[in-house]
Amino acid sequence: MLLSLSCATGLGIGTLTALAQIPTYTGGVQPDLKYHDGGLRWAVGVQNVQVVRSAADNPGATDGHDAIYRHHQFIAYWGGLFWVMYDGPGTRLCWSTNGYDWNIEDSSPIFPGGHHRMAFYVATNGRLLASHFAGTRRGEFGMRHVREIYGPNSYGPIHAIKTNYLGAGPYTNWPAYTAAPDTAFVAACEELFNDRLFRQQWQEEDQDPVFYTVSTNGGNRLWRAFSWYILPDQRIVGLWKNNYLTLSRGSEWKPGEVADPQRDRSFRWHPGAKIWGERTADGRFVIVGCASKDDDQRRWPLAVTISADGLNFDTPYLAIAGDMPPQRYENDPGDDKNCGPQYVRGISPGNGDPPGTDLWLTYSMNKEDIWVASVPTPIVGQVTNDVHDDFQSHAPGRRVEGWNTYSPQWAPVTIVAEGTNRFVRLEDRDPYDYASAMRVFPSSSLAHLSFQIRAHQTAMTSAPLEIDVVSGNGTRALALAFNGGLMTAWNAKDQPRICRYSANAWIDVEVMVDTRNQVYSVRVDGSEVLTKGPLLEPAAEVERIVFRTGEFRLRDFARRRHTEPFLTTRLPNADLPEPLRRFDLDNVRFATGSNVTQRP
Repeated sequence: MLLSLSCATGLGIGTLTALAQIPTYTGGVQPDLKYHDGGLRWAVGVQNVQVVRSAADNPGATDGHDAIYRHHQFIAYWGGLFWVMYDGPGTRLCWSTNGYDWNIEDSSPIFPGGHHRMAFYVATNGRLLASHFAGTRRGEFGMRHVREIYGPNSYGPIHAIKTNYLGAGPYTNWPAYTAAPDTAFVAACEELFNDRLFRQQWQEEDQDPVFYTVSTNGGNRLWRAFSWYILPDQRIVGLWKNNYLTLSRGSEWKPGEVADPQRDRSFRWHPGAKIWGERTADGRFVIVGCASKDDDQRRWPLAVTISADGLNFDTPYLAIAGDMPPQRYENDPGDDKNCGPQYVRGISPGNGDPPGTDLWLTYSMNKEDIWVASVPTPIVGQVTNDVHDDFQSHAPGRRVEGWNTYSPQWAPVTIVAEGTNRFVRLEDRDPYDYASAMRVFPSSSLAHLSFQIRAHQTAMTSAPLEIDVVSGNGTRALALAFNGGLMTAWNAKDQPRICRYSANAWIDVEVMVDTRNQVYSVRVDGSEVLTKGPLLEPAAEVERIVFRTGEFRLRDFARRRHTEPFLTTRLPNADLPEPLRRFDLDNVRFATGSNVTQRP
């Protein structure tokens, strides 16, 4: 047995009080699960970018495999690259220079497939290790693996680093890391093996009763999906699934200093989905998870709450991800394909420090696709300044600073340079998803919005450009659409046309919203095309505008399963890209309240 238990000193945690202080949520707000985003305010400026899209019937358009299940994702930053590992077609590794552009066709397998709760470890000697598990999930036979990542598509051989407490069983095909000729690799493995915090992530699959600081307590408890952060006084907060948390007595995660985890009822995260805790670059603390009010079916929305001290999380939940596409595939045999943005992971302490101050997260969507999110810090849910975005200072690429973007592989949102001008482009080839760009502006009962739009086609399409102006909880005050050469405006009964537009020509659009009188007006190229139309849904105020290449779906649950039975069919032609649709957006101005004038 490959074990080296000389470093284990026993649990010793039963003597600690069961009433040890743990983090609590006092933000008050809980989501409305009739909306994919929970009817929450959004964390301002989040960029959601799809890393890999499943395409079972067209594997050449994805990572080369026909899997309908992609999940168990992890993220790190090392060697000037972002790294994401995920399960599905075996276990694969992909990378990006900036976190936004992922060349998934150049990803590569790194381990045989299987359940795992840890992926990356950056040793103090600079070596990047990848960790995986082969065996059964719940502490039976198995072997913990490790191998070195040298760079893209370049890895060392697989070694065994720990045998499960009950033995390896049939999982004995790998040499011990101690037999490796590279002494620096061996030293990195020894460091990982003896790192109590990182190895705590192995506990669920091993359940050795003495090797882990928080163990099975004689087999009575199962601690799943561990993450942690360190308080200013160096005490350590540990977090697990099922809303379990603990706080160490001192600065080391060692037996005798860590109380048994307690189940906290204040957060009400989804009990089966992972949660993530981290200290952010601005010195504050976040916990991120599926804010489902304890609902064990609905894994949405992915939300964040913030704390100044790491113990009192008094910021109301803010949505990180809530644009849920329909599940495209049937339930994968052997796994329940829950719907929603889930199993969130961030960059573990010591696993890299990307440029900038963003919080970086990765999650799976519907257990079908892998995503990353960059979240600007400090994390806020509202803005106070009026908006004038001409995008001239933006670098071309997928990051649209100050905006919330939802950018699938087949429907990207990008900054584009055309001569000396720069603007936002929304493209769409995805038959069941869309591109979306959202801008938050100061909440007000009176708002004057203006922007330029250019459509590259006038044919009728299943991916129109829709524009919603919404309130803080997502109420749609008004909804416009560009499709087939016609601009239309939704009302309570239908979608009447209000003007025509031409392809490849910029048009100026102005919208005046007055929620005091529940009306709005629209001007196109200086001409009034809609005067004092009634709001689509009653709203007391408005505070964000959404541009997307598809129909509104935040209340659609047709294939977003949250009850048994799971899906047994797949959507037709889900993996065949459609003809490209393209819309451009520029010169966005929003004035609110006393700053509103008759015309800008």
